[in-house]
Amino acid sequence: MTATDSWGIDELDGQTHTLVTREISGWEVMIGGGPEQFIVTATRDSGQRIANALTSTEPDDDDDTVDLTVGGQAVDYPGEYVLTRDEVLSAIAELESGVFTEGRWEQIG
Repeated sequence: MTATDSWGIDELDGQTHTLVTREISGWEVMIGGGPEQFIVTATRDSGQRIANALTSTEPDDDDDTVDLTVGGQAVDYPGEYVLTRDEVLSAIAELESGVFTEGRWEQIG
């Protein structure tokens, strides 16, 4: 684990290690996938509030999905949820600051 990756994102390989979770500012945060593509979901208030990080990259097609293994289970995620490592780090920084950039997050509840 590198000093810049205290979350263990570098260890997510998309096959054996596919999920890390942490609590940050009252949010239970899950990062899954790897090694190049990830998803970030945060929940709070016993799951009543959910925030999914969105990519800043426009998907090629609205029906575009990406197969990622998260928690040992292969799932076809909509392309809008699939992030680069830099996008994951940016999403973590926003959760830490409590500021949600418009367009970066889908919030439910």
